[in-house]
Amino acid sequence: MTPSTALFDLFGTLVPSPPMSGYRAMVDRIAAIADVQSDEFFEKWMSVNDERLLGTFGSSEGDIEHVIRKFGVELSASNMDECMHLRRAATRDWIGPLDGALAALEELRGLGIKLGLVTDSVFDVPGVWEHSPLSSQFSAAVFSCEQHFRKPDSVMYTTALELLGATAADTVFVGDGGSSELEGAERLGIRAIKIDDQPGVQPSVLSVDVQEWSGDTVRSFRELVELIRQG
Repeated sequence: MTPSTALFDLFGTLVPSPPMSGYRAMVDRIAAIADVQSDEFFEKWMSVNDERLLGTFGSSEGDIEHVIRKFGVELSASNMDECMHLRRAATRDWIGPLDGALAALEELRGLGIKLGLVTDSVFDVPGVWEHSPLSSQFSAAVFSCEQHFRKPDSVMYTTALELLGATAADTVFVGDGGSSELEGAERLGIRAIKIDDQPGVQPSVLSVDVQEWSGDTVRSFRELVELIRQG
């Protein structure tokens, strides 16, 4: 039986995982604006990555201020604006949909399936989400930085289910497997499907805690739609 609801991961699933080279370039430019040493800044920036994903510092500006202050530096308002512009512009580029993603979401909605986004992200993602062509396909979006929880914590999934008026038994979760998200979904009784359509050899990307997966796996959005349709 076709499920009534489908929850999707974002990075590595609907959009590419951010390239480490591009991410490092963005962080280095923030370091240059603050006039601090780039290697040390990057090390301190990455050391609080979990806290940024949990929304610990309250905002994108708070993320920057927390690390900058470790160097005894205070940014001017204009410098902060410049840093924010860099982060938001990079994030808009990184949330462009993979080929076939938008069409697959539209087809699932045409089947009467409600769609929800469940993603680990920093505040920049909800800050630019409305500018993504993907956003209009979703009836609910759950961001870790706003919930102060990360996958595979049950709060991430149950919040989406509550917003959609859905039950775990009638829902599928689709992701690339980062953050142990597939296991987290299954523990709640949500059917988990891994989508593995990225190139076998690719440049270093930001990816977190990808586990081996022996459950349902598809290699393309076309396969995914057919598997969900079959129920």
